[in-house]
Amino acid sequence: MTKPDLDRELLQMFTQEVGERASDIEQALLAIEDAGEADEKLRLQEQLLRTVHSLKGAAGLLQVRGVEAICHWMEEILSIAVNAQLVLDRAKLDLLLSAADAIQDAGRLLEIGEIPSPAHGESVIDDLKSAVATGADGPSGKSNPRPAQTAQVPVRTGDTDGSMRVSADRLDALLYRSGELLSFNAVIRRHTEDAALLREQARKLRGMGSEPAALAADIESGLRQLATSLRRDMRLMQSAATALDHEVRHARTQPFVEACKGLDRVVRDMAVASGKSAELEIRGGEIEIDRSILSGLQDSLRHLVRNAVAHGIQSPEERRKAGKPERGRVLIAAAISGDRMQVRVEDDGRGLDVVRLSNAAGEHLKGAKDEAELLRRVFEPGVSTSATVTSLSGRGIGLDIVKRNVETLRGTAEVSQVSTGGAAFTLTLPLTLAMLRVLEVMAGEHVFTIDTASVQRVMRVHAQDFATSEGRDILSTPTGPMPFVDLADWLGVRSGRSDIGHAVPAVVLDAPGGPVAVLVDAVAGERELLARPLGPRLAKVRRYSAGMVLDDGRIALLLNVAALAEAAARVRSMDGARMPRPIPAARRKVLVVDDSKYVRTLVKLILEGAGYDVAMASNGREAWEQLLDEGADMVVADVDMPSMNGFELTEAIRRSERFTNTPVVLVTGREALEDKVRGLRAGANAYLRKDQFDAQDFLETMRLVV
Repeated sequence: MTKPDLDRELLQMFTQEVGERASDIEQALLAIEDAGEADEKLRLQEQLLRTVHSLKGAAGLLQVRGVEAICHWMEEILSIAVNAQLVLDRAKLDLLLSAADAIQDAGRLLEIGEIPSPAHGESVIDDLKSAVATGADGPSGKSNPRPAQTAQVPVRTGDTDGSMRVSADRLDALLYRSGELLSFNAVIRRHTEDAALLREQARKLRGMGSEPAALAADIESGLRQLATSLRRDMRLMQSAATALDHEVRHARTQPFVEACKGLDRVVRDMAVASGKSAELEIRGGEIEIDRSILSGLQDSLRHLVRNAVAHGIQSPEERRKAGKPERGRVLIAAAISGDRMQVRVEDDGRGLDVVRLSNAAGEHLKGAKDEAELLRRVFEPGVSTSATVTSLSGRGIGLDIVKRNVETLRGTAEVSQVSTGGAAFTLTLPLTLAMLRVLEVMAGEHVFTIDTASVQRVMRVHAQDFATSEGRDILSTPTGPMPFVDLADWLGVRSGRSDIGHAVPAVVLDAPGGPVAVLVDAVAGERELLARPLGPRLAKVRRYSAGMVLDDGRIALLLNVAALAEAAARVRSMDGARMPRPIPAARRKVLVVDDSKYVRTLVKLILEGAGYDVAMASNGREAWEQLLDEGADMVVADVDMPSMNGFELTEAIRRSERFTNTPVVLVTGREALEDKVRGLRAGANAYLRKDQFDAQDFLETMRLVV
């Protein structure tokens, strides 16, 4: 390694060191201020002296003179206090906090590649020098000298403590690779099934004469070995991929308390600036969460804590009159609920002023439900409960930022009043932003996904379920009325529903304002997929949260549940609620082929009810002649028929230049796997068994094969 490379690597390490040490210094100063006993304060001061001394040495090694000078004069003040067994007073602590801020500023310069000048933090250094000149014995007075004690909290002396630094980009790359590795499992599974089917086909060659029998036996033996190997390899790869995925996810996690760093300083400084007294309490700090969630939470937590101190916590006089302790409390509590995390930021102050909020939002209260809806308006830009605009609050933008940030993390934000006084904001977030369990839904020809953590249930609704309540379109359900939104209509795509008389699938979502229903054309299934960011060009398209690649290569966009809920709440009816009508489409002609009159009639009724025109034939030969004379858009055929069976009819259709692209669906009583393979190899688009026949699934198949 050349000297320039070595210097560059050392500087990168020092940049990380500055950020960590500055945070440690700030936390230590706040701990000294909050400590009750003088002995505890003195112990913390000794520990802080070691931290400052270590940072000073590292800054000197790299010749970052500005940081070195700040640490030197901080060390002077702390040395005087430690040697004389003095407790630092409030003024000294404020001065040292200003010095910690200057070190953090230097760290930010280093992060963007700039070396702080030797004069960095000059004004702070001058103040530190003045404090040293006047001595460190302030109003706190002296405490009884005591022997030096060993710090009870381990002090980090290097980076050889079993941990290592890994760049966030590398962790992200590892996570995406592990997700792709998991997706290959489905591919190998399909190959295994194909090999097994080929082995069954080779087995049938034995009955075709003596010559191909030996060849068929060899093929069958080889395919048997291949299938066995593929199954074994699939299990091994699944095990390895799962282990890799677990390790990468664990490497990406950090304790929730990391997201709360610096918030106690925010509470302290804002309380001092506004003449209040407040403390911060953190619960659930040990919970491990994804680094990307942690990073995205920090800004929102800062806004909520500032809001709690500025709007919620009263002055000591007001709190005394209200029978509360003079010192207010801001609580941040994290908890895991299923596959989601909930973060609650609560204060014990005056709560939200609903009347002032009502005036600010231009609405009047009519009841408890209206109050709950009104409280959610605090997340709108420009809405504030502050009577005046100050440097701390009153502009009505902080909570709007919180909502936007939380939705970017695919979460939701709720607000409520605390019964004992105060306000509470609850943020519900996923545990990870990478692999998600999603529900695939169809709107027209397009596939979309919904995070299953937000899905309450899936149901079917009929025309009689639609109603109007208080000027709003709603669905009447066994659990009560709920607003709804038609996904195809909301996205502006052509609906795939062919007839309004049939039931419509609806996905019921958990939303901040209560459950809402999303009408879709079909529910395709549930699976785990890798979520990828949409990129800067689509970052502001609020309807979508991420993109996902399906097994067949198609892209499915992840829908924003909060945006769907708001769309459902906004829908108004002018002439009474009605079942959403699909865009009229041209009627398609289906040729139904079956030697059973009962089956032909049943399938005909189902298709006509769905809006298709239907022609019928009793065998394959008759069907082929009808196709040549009259044509058809689709063919639904049985397999076992006289004259020409379904396999032969399908092969004839595929050989024909005129009908080669005509969809064919085989509906048969044959249960053997090899029959299904034969039908699909003949060119059928789908193969359905009569013993498992379901009208809705059949119509869904018809729609998909077009």
